[in-house]
Amino acid sequence: MTDSGGMVRRRRARVAISRLTVTIVLANLIALVILLVGSFGLTQYRDGLVQAKLEGVRAQAQIIADVLAQVAIDESSCQPVEEADIIRQGEETTLCSLSLSQRDVREVFNRVWDSFEGRVRIFNAPQTFDDPPVSDANSLLIEDVVLREDQIIAQNLPSIEESTAPSLLPDGDLWQILTDIFSREYRQAAARRTIESELNAALASSPFAGERGATSVRINEEGELVASVSVPIRRVQAIYGLVTAEIGGIDELVEEARFAILPFFGLAVVAGILSSLMLTTTIAQPIRQLAVSADRVREGIAAAGRVRIPDFTTRKDEIGELSGSLKSMTQAIYARIDAIESFAADVSHELKNPLTSIRSAAETLAIAKTPEQQAKLMAVIQKDVARMDRLITDISNASRLDAELARESRDAVDLSKLVKDIVTMYGDHSKDGAAHIVFHQPLQEVYVLGNPSALGQVIRNLVDNALSFSPVGGEVVVRLDGPTPRMPIARIVIEDDGPGIPPDNLEAVFQRFYTKRPKGSDFGNNSGLGLAISRQIVNSHGGRIFVENRSGDSQGAAGLPTGARFVVELPID
Repeated sequence: MTDSGGMVRRRRARVAISRLTVTIVLANLIALVILLVGSFGLTQYRDGLVQAKLEGVRAQAQIIADVLAQVAIDESSCQPVEEADIIRQGEETTLCSLSLSQRDVREVFNRVWDSFEGRVRIFNAPQTFDDPPVSDANSLLIEDVVLREDQIIAQNLPSIEESTAPSLLPDGDLWQILTDIFSREYRQAAARRTIESELNAALASSPFAGERGATSVRINEEGELVASVSVPIRRVQAIYGLVTAEIGGIDELVEEARFAILPFFGLAVVAGILSSLMLTTTIAQPIRQLAVSADRVREGIAAAGRVRIPDFTTRKDEIGELSGSLKSMTQAIYARIDAIESFAADVSHELKNPLTSIRSAAETLAIAKTPEQQAKLMAVIQKDVARMDRLITDISNASRLDAELARESRDAVDLSKLVKDIVTMYGDHSKDGAAHIVFHQPLQEVYVLGNPSALGQVIRNLVDNALSFSPVGGEVVVRLDGPTPRMPIARIVIEDDGPGIPPDNLEAVFQRFYTKRPKGSDFGNNSGLGLAISRQIVNSHGGRIFVENRSGDSQGAAGLPTGARFVVELPID
């Protein structure tokens, strides 16, 4: 099915994916995805982990340096410094190099505590005065050992023939790509640091500092990220060597932290999906039902059917308000359709009467023998044509009245001046023998918010109606009453001296095409739309109009109608 714009409607398909449901699911999951992707950074956790590693390695390196300073210094051998170095320094005396005993160093490591772990390297102090002092760390290396805690881990390995169980972790390639993206800058900075720069920084460090030596996070020979600390081996102020302790496992611990997030991420995904389903049930599905019902209303209008809008007004939220609004709108549309159908039937009926009369007169005109008969028939035709013209004009005005009232703006209207001007106009153009119009003006001005031209049409329609029913020499009284503390409304009262209205027809006179008039009145001079239009205008202004009979006054016997009284009540704000 396609609508007027050619768009294909798929709301009523049995299996359909709601766009709002997809939007809700994505909105709930996107934050979780951002959390998962952000976990690859773990910058704060990684920095804290590195700092903890450095603190542990520093303590280990300082202990080893203190032990070696006591037992591994070789004071028996004195190797002279290179002569070229002495010349560069301007020294004239022979200098001895400060070195460590390789045998004592190895003896210390053979008896080192089991709790120490990581890689430990021992370097001799540089024997040159170059800048920087250490340009090649391997040339000064005495010992390079890896210390581990005494721990035995038993694990059953799977058989070679057994297939590898599928991993629940994300795809390895994607996982590695994300890891590389978020740690690239950090690892590049670590790769630019070298063991030589760390040793030179340790040689230049102050012996009186609270934390001796130098620290760095760098990449070792195997491409692993390690936390490293270098501490000078001092006796008094002389530096005999350096201890470099480093420990890895940073990448593994960060990776474990990432994997530890995955179960919570899975729970969050489940919670997000459940909340999405709940939102879909409470939001998306009701909106979809309302949309489907709205489509059915459109189709039902074309098929002259009636469709019920789902009632969610018990919900105290926007969905309930939308349901109530659609329900009211649908009822208003159906009421308008009924009014249009009734109006069209009435128009057809009212136009058919003069057309029938014209056709009958035209057929009779052809066989009329005398000029008097022909003139009489022509008068009937002309009168019915005038009646049709008046009907068509009034029907046209009534049909576009709603649209005009909706478009036109409301302004402050001075009812005193408006009513006075209309009464004056009727008085200036009154015919001989017509009823006299009397206006009782209020003591103060009366203002209402409305459309002056529409309100003027109401007054003119009521005055015309009163004049048409008033006898020759009668009186039409127009009275305007201002608001009172008890009744904050403006009242326009129009009374005539006519025969009154049958009690059963006090409400029927406001129906369209109501033209029941007393005997002796000219038939066909009224379309029966004036009072209906007046009520329509008054209702659009938030007021009301009604009619009652005058009775029991000096003009007639008690209890008998002596005229009609039309009352228009309008709110003043």
